Amino acid sequence: MKFDLLPILNADGRRLPLKTELDTVGCEEQGAKFLTPVSVSGEFVNIGGSIELKAKASCTVEYACDRCCETFQSDFECSFEEVFKKEDARVGDDQNPDAVILSGTAVEIDEIVLANIFVNLPTKRLCHEECKGLCPNCGQNLNQSECCCDTRPADPRFDILDKLL
Repeated sequence: MKFDLLPILNADGRRLPLKTELDTVGCEEQGAKFLTPVSVSGEFVNIGGSIELKAKASCTVEYACDRCCETFQSDFECSFEEVFKKEDARVGDDQNPDAVILSGTAVEIDEIVLANIFVNLPTKRLCHEECKGLCPNCGQNLNQSECCCDTRPADPRFDILDKLL
């Protein structure tokens, strides 16, 4: 979605509120499936010729548990900041080398929001903290029932063989 920054572009200290939704329902990325649109709220602020975006994104996401592979839903929320500079900003101005250069007066925020969401997605995804996972021998989901696999410790006399592998 494009936002026109013209009302605040040349007025230091001016603010422009941001409230929108990105239609990401059904989109899958990095093992996460979006179940609801991404709600984005925040504001653009002109600070000394740079435009700062401070925003919060939230949605409901479906993951596969890293231990038991069952799918589960979770509410996701992240905050992020982005800085935009006018195209005619001084070339030697390296105060913020990560600033996005504005070409024109409008900014497309969809990719910026999604990139920040993907960076903030959890790396360890568990259906619950006490998830027992799968049996390494038979693959039984240990949260649903116990399996009949032999769980006795190995004979300590064979420990020397483990060192060979």
